[in-house]
Amino acid sequence: MRVDLALFDGDELLTRGTFRIGAAELVDSFPVFKITHRLGPEVADIVLSEFPLHVDLKTITLKMPIHESSDWESIDMGRYSLAFWCRLDA
Repeated sequence: MRVDLALFDGDELLTRGTFRIGAAELVDSFPVFKITHRLGPEVADIVLSEFPLHVDLKTITLKMPIHESSDWESIDMGRYSLAFWCRLDA
């Protein structure tokens, strides 16, 4: 599964990138956090961590269902929001 991900502080885009989730656990680095991910049988395990001091977040743990998004989806986290778009790869 490929995921486009964007982190916002209010209306300000902090970072945006794409990563591919597979069966093996992998670690990718975005400018504002580290992301660890692995594809399970029904959900993708995703952990965002190591945010810089100016970002008031510690660790975000997601159990993302394996699916194809029809549009951007988002998770509200107070002043921050995490937007994502999932695509299933053939």
